[in-house]
Amino acid sequence: MTHRTTHTTAPSSPIKVLIADDSWVFRRILRDIFKRMQHIQVIDDAANGIEALEQIIKFRPDVLILDMEMPIMDGLTTLQHLMIHTPTPTIIFSSLSQDGTARSFDALKYGAVDFVAKSSFFKGSDMAADNELIIKKVTQAATITVKSIDPMQSVFGIGEIGNVPHLVFCEDCGTRNVVDAQTLSMSDSAHCSHCGDEIKLSTDDKFRRLSYAVVMGAGEGGYVNLLQIIPYLSPEMGGAVVVVIHDEPEKVSSFVEYLGSISGMKVVRGQDGLTMEGGSCYIFSGTERVTFSPYSGHYVLRVTSDPSFVKQGAINTTLMSLSPLLKERVVGIVLSGSENDGVKGMDAIGKHNGTVISLDLSRCLCKDMSEKIIRKFPETLIADEQGIVELLAKLDRQNRQQVVTA
Repeated sequence: MTHRTTHTTAPSSPIKVLIADDSWVFRRILRDIFKRMQHIQVIDDAANGIEALEQIIKFRPDVLILDMEMPIMDGLTTLQHLMIHTPTPTIIFSSLSQDGTARSFDALKYGAVDFVAKSSFFKGSDMAADNELIIKKVTQAATITVKSIDPMQSVFGIGEIGNVPHLVFCEDCGTRNVVDAQTLSMSDSAHCSHCGDEIKLSTDDKFRRLSYAVVMGAGEGGYVNLLQIIPYLSPEMGGAVVVVIHDEPEKVSSFVEYLGSISGMKVVRGQDGLTMEGGSCYIFSGTERVTFSPYSGHYVLRVTSDPSFVKQGAINTTLMSLSPLLKERVVGIVLSGSENDGVKGMDAIGKHNGTVISLDLSRCLCKDMSEKIIRKFPETLIADEQGIVELLAKLDRQNRQQVVTA
């Protein structure tokens, strides 16, 4: 994936918005909402994707509101063209897809900063709250620095570590065979170069001993960040990744299924009793209490839904449990989010000489969590998603030769 940075909006200037939707009624509703706001200016609208791309080149809006279902060129196709040539903070609206579905995650993967299901708005129950939320989303989107995304670029986290060839031995003739990483990722078998017999390439069942752990905390806007990080991590990294997302368990479970389908490393929904292993990603909802228990030389995940821990914060709980066990081999990362969570956990990491990382504020839809970490801990490493992937690759090389046992 290639990246380039585009503009950010100056806080003192009105936010220029372009609305692209084939529904004249919807365009009119949004215009009526925004015309009451001095800090938001609708510069034009479009009825399909082709018109939207033309208007973007002409007006260079700060935020694009883009309908997913349009004639001539639909929203996702428009988004992909946009993010290659003219990256613009984009909020996707959809009348057919719901938040938390594969289509909504597709939109975020291809570069949208937010997704809204039209069915959740304009029901007449609380129009004032709906209007306020839309205004908030546009205001947040205008603060994001957007980078170009090439949808044709492969992900699957196969970097310099993953490109190392593997040696497998034929059980029948004993011949040593060299299998490249691409073959290993695409097939579960190969043929012996000497006798031709089939050799099973059982990589999924191979247990990877843990050498360190990464804990990522995310809230509102965090799905976008995770989609730009997890698929680019090597499936052969020696560390385990634990992700805590402040969202409903059902949506988190849907995200796990989607993320696993586009990632090279194993991505699973965290469950009580799982043994942590390197090269795996365990994802939890912020409603769950996650702790770690040493057992027979390994570390076992302990998960409960105890409501008494909520005040402490799910990210804090996870970090405060893991830091005393792995000490300097814990990496804490805070992404986009508005929740009051993460400070105590990062403090525990600092006391045990671990590594504290914050996502660059220009990439946070909601900046509250990351701002608090940056202010509280001057030693915090700050990076965008690509920078975080590079930092983790560097840490992996440093820790790769060592194994942590309980």
